[in-house]
Amino acid sequence: MSATRPVLMLLCTLTLSAANVSAQQTLELRLQLQMQRATDETTPEYQTTTRDETWQATRTAVIVCDVWDYHHCLNAVRRLEQFLPRLDEVLAEARRRGAVIIHAPSDCMDAYKDHAARLRATNVQSAAYIPHAIESWCSVIPREEHAAYPIDQSDGGEDDDPKEHAAWAAKLESIGRNPKMPWQKQHEMVTIDEQTDYITDRGDEVWNILAKHDIENVILTGVHTNMCVLGRPFGLRQMARNGKNVVLMRDMTDTMYNPQRWPFVSHFEGTRRVIDHIERFVCPTITSDQLIGGEPFRFAGDSDNREVDVDKPDPTAQWVSVSVPPAESLKTNEGRVPTDDDASRWYRCVVRIPDSWLASPITLTVSGSNFRQAWINGYELTEHQATSDPTSLVIPREAIEAGDANLIVLKVKSGNLAEAPRLHAGNANLTLAGLWQLRIGEDSTWASMPLPAKFGGSAEIVFSPDDQLWTPRTVTRPFEFTHGIEGPACDRHGNIFAVNFAKQGTIGRVRPHGTGEVFVDLPSGSIGNGIRFAPDGSFFVADYTGHNVLRVDPSTRQVSVHAHHDGMNQPNDLAISPDGKTLFASDPNWSAGTGNLWRIDDDGSVTHLLGDMGTTNGIEVSPDGKTLYVNESKQRNVWAFTIDADNTIRDKRLVRQFDDHAFDGMRCDVDGNLYITRYGKGTVVKMTPQGKVIREIPVLGNRPSNLCFGGPDRRTVYVTEVDSQRIVSFRVDRP
Repeated sequence: MSATRPVLMLLCTLTLSAANVSAQQTLELRLQLQMQRATDETTPEYQTTTRDETWQATRTAVIVCDVWDYHHCLNAVRRLEQFLPRLDEVLAEARRRGAVIIHAPSDCMDAYKDHAARLRATNVQSAAYIPHAIESWCSVIPREEHAAYPIDQSDGGEDDDPKEHAAWAAKLESIGRNPKMPWQKQHEMVTIDEQTDYITDRGDEVWNILAKHDIENVILTGVHTNMCVLGRPFGLRQMARNGKNVVLMRDMTDTMYNPQRWPFVSHFEGTRRVIDHIERFVCPTITSDQLIGGEPFRFAGDSDNREVDVDKPDPTAQWVSVSVPPAESLKTNEGRVPTDDDASRWYRCVVRIPDSWLASPITLTVSGSNFRQAWINGYELTEHQATSDPTSLVIPREAIEAGDANLIVLKVKSGNLAEAPRLHAGNANLTLAGLWQLRIGEDSTWASMPLPAKFGGSAEIVFSPDDQLWTPRTVTRPFEFTHGIEGPACDRHGNIFAVNFAKQGTIGRVRPHGTGEVFVDLPSGSIGNGIRFAPDGSFFVADYTGHNVLRVDPSTRQVSVHAHHDGMNQPNDLAISPDGKTLFASDPNWSAGTGNLWRIDDDGSVTHLLGDMGTTNGIEVSPDGKTLYVNESKQRNVWAFTIDADNTIRDKRLVRQFDDHAFDGMRCDVDGNLYITRYGKGTVVKMTPQGKVIREIPVLGNRPSNLCFGGPDRRTVYVTEVDSQRIVSFRVDRP
């Protein structure tokens, strides 16, 4: 053996170690988002805030969305080519630090069928968990449903000069490109590394790549912000609702917005308003300088001039968002809806029709003698199942974009819609009550829009059937709560209350669509845990630092001490009897691995029920009020007790012991089945009262702390999740 060989081996080892260190670099990011102030819900106000985060580069992916070689809009091409050199620098730096780069030029996979980066994507093993509908376009997430969308993009957003556009279309045709869809591959100004990068436009393939690399953080770049960046199967909405810590790089993107449309601002101001919408309702944003230094990119010609010199039409001649029913409740500020009873009223919305509906005939039911015509995706519905009011119209299969967004337009002669229309498909029903867009006049072109509904439809007018059962979705954005997130409980209006919103010692109120604020600050030194509602609408809070059970009056937001006992280690989780008068509390001693059970009567008196248990945590009363269930986190036991008429307990019996992972919160459905959070495993287990596991549901994080039932039908489970300090939900079969 040569004497120099060990030295060479050592040098190689050092080189590899240095490469490994480089691969473990971090990304120091400042995330910008907008939080709703605690103001009147009808006129919400938002405050821009920032949050510093450190991301491990190897657990981060950068997705490049639809950076095509050609586009039907010439100005869109010009703007794209302005920022592509800087985007290429961003990708090179992210790649150097160890981030995964995914190129996603939609509809262009044929050009890359033999490319190493494309083959790398198709060869990735399927992930153990793939979210429902990850392969589909996503037009809206719950946080957006009650917000007025900031721009009108229903004309496609093209802002070319007409003469220039005609010349550009002729050029595209001369080189063999379809002037309406001229893209065939990604723009050559963006480097694709054949050794490391991926190419795919499929949501499931992107998800598999993220799973392969254990990626939690995603940066979206590319175009166009208001359409593809938000809606693609790999876009912001899909990443956000499926639990990824996703951000938009706001200076490496552009919109499709025409200043000749509402709100009649410059193109760049239109982009800023879409970014505002994203920061408020979808995810935070970052800028390119956080990776490569310098200043954030700004387009040539962009100024702070927000208005543009256009002949603005009468606001009443534009599409405005209204509530159906009634149609007079406006969500926009551009003017009043005309009261001309002689003019036709046109209503439009967007509906996602799942593939599963196609097995049955699909009908649209519209009430009111003033109803005249209906269209879906520009196809007039003429086949009636009945001629009387309400009118039931058959939707032909060939008119439907299955599994995608569909434009429904209704024409009403004089007056408003009598009630919300309904869709029917076999046993499936969807009532289209909510925001629609309304326009007054006699223009027949309003029966359609010049591009597919998924591109042109505003997020607030999108309707979808309930999500598939057991599908986890995020409700709040990451890190809106602290690491002490716990104790969810729903009021009669569907609001979710949970402890430690924004800071320790608070209780947050989160609306069903996901926006939240601090509802009350607890007394100094108090930190809450479990929450339970009383029949009168007030709620109890386990104050584990103050050894109290607090009572909160929602109408006055006054906090009082309902019960106190110095002998408690802490009141941890609470359960309440069906009559709403008796509370039961778990009381763990974490360091000793022991715990107690306590009863709190209606007058606030405290009774010690049982000691000498393990670390008591989740606690629940059966629907009939006869059984008390308690779990022990460290010992992984679930116990049952008989509750006697005097609210004492007896007959301790083991329901089930699990082999691994801790327990936390616990609730029952109406059949008495137990839902238990598996802290450390990242699931909620559904189990019969006899201990048989029915199923386990993933909750998009490893540390679910507690859960509750809510929603209009009490069939939505809300879970507090510690890893990302957020609320997650899923739909269940029984309330």
